Amino acid sequence: MTKTSITLYGLVLLMIFAGLFFISVDKPVVIDYDEGVYAEVSREMYVSGNMVIPTLNGTGFFEKPPMLYWAQMLGYRLFGINAMGARFVNTAAALATILIFYFGAARPLGSRVAFTSSLILGSSIIFIYLARVAMTDMLLTLFLVSCLVFSWQGVERWLIDRSGAALFWLGCFCAALAMLSKGAIGALLPVLTAICYLVSIGRPAVIFNLRWFIPGTAILVFAGFSWYVMLGIVHPDGFSFMKELFVKHHLGRFSRAMEGHSGPPFYYLIVLFVGFMPWFGYLPSALLGMPLKTADNPGARFIRLFAVFSIIVFIFFSIAATKLPNYILPALPGFALLIGRLFDTRETGGQGHGTASLGWKLSGWAGIIPTILLGLVLLALPFLFPYLAELIGENAYKVPALLEPVQLGYVPYLAAALFFLSAAMQIKAVRSASGKLFETLVLCSLINGCALFFLVIPLYDEVMDAPLARLAEEAAELSPAGGAIVMYEIDDRPSVNFVSGLVTIEHDERDLDELPALFGRPDIEVGLTTNFYFERMQNRGLAPTEIRRDTGFVLFRLVPPPPLQSSGS
Repeated sequence: MTKTSITLYGLVLLMIFAGLFFISVDKPVVIDYDEGVYAEVSREMYVSGNMVIPTLNGTGFFEKPPMLYWAQMLGYRLFGINAMGARFVNTAAALATILIFYFGAARPLGSRVAFTSSLILGSSIIFIYLARVAMTDMLLTLFLVSCLVFSWQGVERWLIDRSGAALFWLGCFCAALAMLSKGAIGALLPVLTAICYLVSIGRPAVIFNLRWFIPGTAILVFAGFSWYVMLGIVHPDGFSFMKELFVKHHLGRFSRAMEGHSGPPFYYLIVLFVGFMPWFGYLPSALLGMPLKTADNPGARFIRLFAVFSIIVFIFFSIAATKLPNYILPALPGFALLIGRLFDTRETGGQGHGTASLGWKLSGWAGIIPTILLGLVLLALPFLFPYLAELIGENAYKVPALLEPVQLGYVPYLAAALFFLSAAMQIKAVRSASGKLFETLVLCSLINGCALFFLVIPLYDEVMDAPLARLAEEAAELSPAGGAIVMYEIDDRPSVNFVSGLVTIEHDERDLDELPALFGRPDIEVGLTTNFYFERMQNRGLAPTEIRRDTGFVLFRLVPPPPLQSSGS
């Protein structure tokens, strides 16, 4: 292993994933709800020049710390207030995660294992998705991976000559940045990992090294809590936001399912089965093959650290009541490292795939099955789409595209064909004795990612999100400066605020009689609704004026009632 080979492998990763992550990342409209929320909060902070107090639709918003907002504000400065500005730093963070992970693993494990593990990580569907959509999870993962890499290097130097304190402190600073990305788990997960890891390698004394512990704790606390303290000082209600942030969105999400995001204990096994295909099937073998002896073996210790961390993340979020697919992202680097080492061990050990065990072949089929299922879903989508509204029931009125005669075109068939091609290539590789299984799986993983993110997601955007965004842009042109848009029976669409740059006022059908008076306000000129609820307004005696329709959404005006005339004496 030479520095040149390490650098060359790094450049290959940079070229592959810069293209995969950045190409057309600006095309889809910011996706409601979560990405739209974050983009709008950061837009409001950017426009107001306020770096400390997050707001959504003009009111305080304290669900998340500000790191993503700050990153998006930088993006707006570079590219303007648009989808590219909202996503640029997040996508760059995904690329940085791959490179830090690779260079961190290359020294103890060699460039080959580091390279294969990085390919596995970056080509997984979950990772690609969260690289192309601005959420808090990618920045969290970047700082957690950096924390693990730097802290591990510090501990290794301590084992050799009792140095390495500066690297450990740098790891603590990265954990503090993770706290500023997604809250307390940015510190909790690394601390639990450090304790379990040091005990597992027989070095618990490092935990009690006061020369490391005291400065490291100070860095973690002062940097990690810096924004929380600043917000408490400048916010009119002082530290009252801490209740919403920590009690509701930390303890609350862990102890009870919020916003309907629940799932069984095996929820993340399902997520990994689909989102980490075709690699997930090899994870059990990789875990069983993890090196047990770590003495005089830095590579084994590096694997042990990342494995312990990934297992802790997996268990923590499996226990938590609130579950979302993106929560599992920080566990993927460790899983990718284990699988990368597994493939390298089989290659260097001379074990041919054609004579592989039944378990090894079943691992391959665990990637083939979800690939075929996704292909079948996409193949059937044009035939099922006209019936989805009937299957969904009343909630279909909130997704107006389902009630429209939408033509999906050739995209579902092309995407299905790519998935079937990927499945066929995997089947051939699993059955073959050529020894090219890993290369085939990487190629298939990239094919799957391209099918989803360059075909399926743009189609979803054009049908579901872009129509409302186009009407929001027109609403902004028709509204007075600093005005508001009425959202009649359209909920949880912060992308409208982001695209229009205006506040929105949600109004539901129970208060329909108050709607004309609302349009009497000088700051309100237009509203947005769906075809279904526009016709309901007409049927209930109102006379809304249609300005434009677009795939089930309607931009409209409503003439306010005339002012009451006082009777003369």
